Amino acid sequence: MKILHFRQFYKHFVFVEDTDGGRKKLLKNYADVNVCIDMVCGDTKTDFERED
Repeated sequence: MKILHFRQFYKHFVFVEDTDGGRKKLLKNYADVNVCIDMVCGDTKTDFERED
């Protein structure tokens, strides 16, 4: 579940594939940031109480 999305503005280089299969260096001004959580529901008491 995505709970937050924003753009972090800073200059950085990325490499993209061109039509010939090579790589091209490209200057980007921002990066997209996504904050997600993975919610799991269930009975977790048995896992914590077990002492093997």
